Amino acid sequence: MSGGNFESKVADLVSVTRRLEVPQILLLRRLTLGDPETLKWANLKQLDLIFNVILDHALRRTGQAAVEAASRDHFDPLLPTGDEGARDKERWLLFDLAKPMLSGKVAEEEETTEAVMDRLDPADEDLSSLSFGDFPTLFDEAIARYLRRTLTVLAATGTRHHIPPPFIVAPGFAACFDKVVRECVLPTMRGSRRLKELANTRDWTEDGAAARLIGMAQSQDINNPIMHQWHSRWASLHPDAALKGKDGKPRPRQAHDDPWPDFQEDAAKRGYIPPYPADIPALERILLLDGEVLAAAWESLAQLYEQEFQPKSKSDYGRPGSFRDGLLAQIERLEHHGGDLLAIKAFFDFPKVDRVFIRQLIQTLGRSDIERERKAPVLIAFYNDLPK
Repeated sequence: MSGGNFESKVADLVSVTRRLEVPQILLLRRLTLGDPETLKWANLKQLDLIFNVILDHALRRTGQAAVEAASRDHFDPLLPTGDEGARDKERWLLFDLAKPMLSGKVAEEEETTEAVMDRLDPADEDLSSLSFGDFPTLFDEAIARYLRRTLTVLAATGTRHHIPPPFIVAPGFAACFDKVVRECVLPTMRGSRRLKELANTRDWTEDGAAARLIGMAQSQDINNPIMHQWHSRWASLHPDAALKGKDGKPRPRQAHDDPWPDFQEDAAKRGYIPPYPADIPALERILLLDGEVLAAAWESLAQLYEQEFQPKSKSDYGRPGSFRDGLLAQIERLEHHGGDLLAIKAFFDFPKVDRVFIRQLIQTLGRSDIERERKAPVLIAFYNDLPK
């Protein structure tokens, strides 16, 4: 099914649920997840995400006071009747979705269909299962989906009053970056001599070609043509860079050589700090990050946080300091400052990770400023930019 039809199906589902209460939506969710016709246009993972967004908006409509009262009664007032096993799963689902509201966070208002499509990106598909009929399509789709998957993992779901998130963890940035990469970066890369040669070296229509292409892009080979062209194109997008045409002579900068207005316009619309030319190294680094590894690390950190600060039962209590230790371990373990980025995401998603927590975390990274800067430069830069 085409993307347009998919989005229209999502919009229909959103429209149907717009005035329903939480119990009615949960009942519809049960029916929809078991409906063979629905599973023809969306898989279970996609449907779960769609209903999570719909329920999140429904909880906000219900109001904080009512949600807090329901939480004290294990969310029984918001559950439909039925099998106790299903009710228990829905109980924990509501508990997870209501966490930001119960902690006092105010979510950014966003139209429900737009919120679903922002989170339901095509990068959720396994690259190893994708195949395309030609190299240009394969190249663009593989890299764009890979980048969007990584940014989707990094996107924060919470907010901090009066502190806009930096682009790298902003929920809406993935869509804007996808547009910029597809329009300003990938076409120029594909037009290079080295990538034209790469296109003719093998059969790129076979299964697994997309995953193999990403593996090549991330290889440490000094002659890696994909990463070379990636760096080269981003360098040329700096406003101070001198551009040359195919004849080697200087040429004027065109619209596809200037992504910065797009970034600034999107950031103004969505309320985050946009990337500037000085952030080109951070934008380049996104291709080096592994979204699957980051997702697993974040899941582990979220579990540690919940056990230490928001246990569901007495038996779930975590050791004091276990979450901080988990963050330190990820900062040490993850390449390309992935741990720094997860710590920044935690600042927006977890109430206990405030400015004081970040400062203390940085202090434990080493005995000197030089050592701490070496281990977590991205996190330290973020901390230094926070309002005093």
